[in-house]
Amino acid sequence: MTVERGERMALVGPNGSGKTTILRCIAGTLTPSGGTVRIGGHRAGSMQARRLVGFSMSQERSFYLRLSGRANLLLFATLRHDTVTAARKNVEALEEELELREIAPERVDRCSTGMVQQLAFARSLLGEPEALLLDEPTRSLDKDAAGRLWAAVERRERLAVLVATHLDQDVARCGRRLDVGTT
Repeated sequence: MTVERGERMALVGPNGSGKTTILRCIAGTLTPSGGTVRIGGHRAGSMQARRLVGFSMSQERSFYLRLSGRANLLLFATLRHDTVTAARKNVEALEEELELREIAPERVDRCSTGMVQQLAFARSLLGEPEALLLDEPTRSLDKDAAGRLWAAVERRERLAVLVATHLDQDVARCGRRLDVGTT
């Protein structure tokens, strides 16, 4: 499977078919049992590959719950930028673009599932990745938040996007579809 720059591909299949596992292998957080995964010519999981990928999981658990959404985004942005100033500018731009001004100051442990999902999506865009992996990206989002998510994806025309989803409206946003777990 190859996903080129600017391409949007939907991974579709029943629960347990391996959609999230595929995303995790591409992100480098799970080693595939066979085959090789490369991102921009780099082995998945290598620092070079990780710099190219933004990743948002449907069941997000990697935020610091006692910190605000903004503090979390700043922390992760500093890992993607050379200076704190650049990190701060990136976070501010994403807060504006994704309309996170009300969510960003809240402690993550006080945020709803949909609010955390919006923060996770913002985090996936930090540092302008070349590839974006989205696991059930609109599952807990209201119509407006889902619209902002897809508008942000569309503004990044050269971004390669791989989406694991059950939702027809998300599949419709993708140019290609790969059915997973079917014979």
